[in-house]
Amino acid sequence: MTSSEPPRVPQSPRYRDGTVTLQTIDHGEVTVPEPVWCTGHDDEYVGHLADLTHNGVHVRAGAATYAHGYTEILDAYISHSPYGELHPEAHPVLSLHLDLDLDATPEDSRKVAQGLRVASLRIDRAAADVERLRNGGRA
Repeated sequence: MTSSEPPRVPQSPRYRDGTVTLQTIDHGEVTVPEPVWCTGHDDEYVGHLADLTHNGVHVRAGAATYAHGYTEILDAYISHSPYGELHPEAHPVLSLHLDLDLDATPEDSRKVAQGLRVASLRIDRAAADVERLRNGGRA
């Protein structure tokens, strides 16, 4: 571990009335707004305030192929890093992770195509949730 890496100390978040209190390396104990869609900070480690990120439920899509078994194509979730050092986010964003790299038979290609259609629908729905959040609504 280098001196710039934070210590691996587990968080002990305290949740109350729409806020969460977390320990940070650089600002000590901080209380910040906790969005209703955030899944919590219970499995995180103490870090810098700039690293604090609220993450929502993961939305996934994939394809069950004959040759490769289940292959995940999409992992997406609402994310918000309001205290980011270089790029603080004024509003939540949709964090998208798309991945697929395989050689497929025609049958498996059709299964992947169906998985991509499902992924597309899920991205559209999640994007609509983010848009509602950015307009002051709740997802």
